[in-house]
Amino acid sequence: MFIAMVKGTVTATRKHASMTGARLLIVQPIDPTSGQPNGFPQIAADVLGAAKGMRVLVVSDGRGVQDMLKTDTRCPMRLGIMALIDSPAGGR
Repeated sequence: MFIAMVKGTVTATRKHASMTGARLLIVQPIDPTSGQPNGFPQIAADVLGAAKGMRVLVVSDGRGVQDMLKTDTRCPMRLGIMALIDSPAGGR
């Protein structure tokens, strides 16, 4: 798991059938203490309604994403947004 900032959305003309109802978002992993970017932007599935600029908790386990999407093992997604973060620790 890692904390990330939502940077935008991904437009897909076709998605795998197991991903029905999920939006694809671009997330930038960030350092939890400094808030600075930490690595490359990635694509994650979202069913919680995260918006651009929000901090989120991303799970990097394919099984967790399958459970979130309520689908079987054929789901090709590995990253999924599991929580919306109201404010970081320390109030920053």
